[in-house]
Amino acid sequence: MKLDKLTIRNYKGIKEITLNVDKISIIIGPNNCSKSTILQALTQFSDKSLKLDPKLYHNHDTSQPISFHATFSELTDDEIQMHGLRNSIHKETGKFIVRAIYNYGTNVVRKSKTSGSEEHDLAEDHWGGNLGGGNNGSHFLNVFPEIVYIPAVKDANDELKDNSAHMKTLVSLYKSVVAGLPEYIDAYEKTQQLQRKINEHDDEKITYFENEVKEFLSEVTSTEVKFKMNVNPVEEIVKTSLATNFNYNNGLDTDLNHQGNGVQRTFILSVFKGFRKYKNRFESDNVKNNRPLIIALEEPELYLHPHLARVFKDTLYSLADEGFFQVLATSHSPNFVDLSKSNRTLAKVYVDSGSGVKLNQIDSDIYGLPSHEKERIQALLRFNPYVNEVFFADKVILVEGDTEVIAWKVIGEKLKDEGLISPEDFYKTSVINCNGKGTMYLLLNVLNNFGIKYTVIHDYDLTEVNKKNIRRSVSSLKTTMTLNHKIEKLTLVRENKKFVLQHTFEAEMPDDYEKGSSKSFSAYEYLNGKSLSDLQINLIEIIKNSYGVEGCNLVHSNEHLLDNYDWDELKEAKTEWREPEESEYIIKLWNN
Repeated sequence: MKLDKLTIRNYKGIKEITLNVDKISIIIGPNNCSKSTILQALTQFSDKSLKLDPKLYHNHDTSQPISFHATFSELTDDEIQMHGLRNSIHKETGKFIVRAIYNYGTNVVRKSKTSGSEEHDLAEDHWGGNLGGGNNGSHFLNVFPEIVYIPAVKDANDELKDNSAHMKTLVSLYKSVVAGLPEYIDAYEKTQQLQRKINEHDDEKITYFENEVKEFLSEVTSTEVKFKMNVNPVEEIVKTSLATNFNYNNGLDTDLNHQGNGVQRTFILSVFKGFRKYKNRFESDNVKNNRPLIIALEEPELYLHPHLARVFKDTLYSLADEGFFQVLATSHSPNFVDLSKSNRTLAKVYVDSGSGVKLNQIDSDIYGLPSHEKERIQALLRFNPYVNEVFFADKVILVEGDTEVIAWKVIGEKLKDEGLISPEDFYKTSVINCNGKGTMYLLLNVLNNFGIKYTVIHDYDLTEVNKKNIRRSVSSLKTTMTLNHKIEKLTLVRENKKFVLQHTFEAEMPDDYEKGSSKSFSAYEYLNGKSLSDLQINLIEIIKNSYGVEGCNLVHSNEHLLDNYDWDELKEAKTEWREPEESEYIIKLWNN
């Protein structure tokens, strides 16, 4: 079964949030916004604890209960028949909807929703699946997925304790190897002889001790007391000797404690991958031992070289895609976000003006875009990872190409140095290359639904001739007008800003500017050697506005700008052009 949705109430810094979960769920946001708390809540949900410490209650207010809700889908027939599940399924949907409520001072109450809506509510109606049976709620714990929480700093040896499932498997495998060796069989026989010799002793000191114990015990019961040695060679050999050694082709074995944190964290996931693959191959019929596995991982990019971090991301994503486990991870790295394939979700956690923890989400369906448009934006996100910075930034400036990125950064730094924009506005703003207006327009729907503030800068592209110096057709001009219109409407729908370059970026530069063979390098070289007074005032004002400077009186609406363009083909295009229906291109899923 697969976790679809998680709701957390009154736990630590979280008053209430609901997170939609997929095979890969990445949680981003600034420091101290409760990203790790979400992972810890999921871990607590699966724990056998009956009561919780008062410090875990939101604002230490124990008058309201801590509660966790989860919805699981895609249950197999074998899972549905498991004890603890077969009478707990939601009848209308076939899902497993479960909650745990911790009222302070009393034992946790675990129940499942068997009918009614799928809502994660706190009412009693429809919550008829009683999951409190067994020893400390073992019925519930036996069917809830196994949660492995890997915090930012973790000793990998903690995952190799004797009582962990994969360690028990490894021990049993080695026991079968050892027990079949002729040398062990011979040693076992000699060990049994040794055991008999030891237990047939007539040692005065041991006999004295046994008699003293017997004398005191005789007041309660009449019995003989004998201490015996029971030697179990296989158990002793394997449990006391099994260790993980690393050899980097230098002939020297080193143990796990001597590996860096990056290797240790990767090793933990490698162990679980191996364990799941082993289970799938050799123990697939044992349903009881095939609980779903969810990896709750803090900042997977930590302690890894950037190249290895990319490899780690790809490996982790592929393991989740192949069904070995689900992944919930927190991250501060744009390179760890990948919405280019299905079964991904991205959640941005933030603290609102009232100090409450909130989140916005987006998934790899890109909010219902048509398939051909979805493919374009997924290609952009996949092959230009810098675009992922939009999800981490406080403010974003969207431009069409690398030349504009360089110009906005170089001129922005000059504006900062001269006190015309604040250092905070400069450093907390990401300038993103959208690779043209066609992809920019698609990205706006994503940003609108994700709640990110942005400014759009684009070429107006209403020219009399094209790049081949051929006069533009009426249909071509109408297509440009439609795209400009869509960008403006998408920008205004969430009160963001849009400015345009009247024709192209180069047209906004002084007369002595030459773009050269490398447009972006030419722009950097030219702008770096100029003062602000050498540059066109219109460009400076656009850049100041885009960095958040108020009071610059720029009117860049299409209605206003179109009056500046006038020739025969454009006159005809203006007459024929019809405004597209907003429902065709605006995908609005946010709440006002």
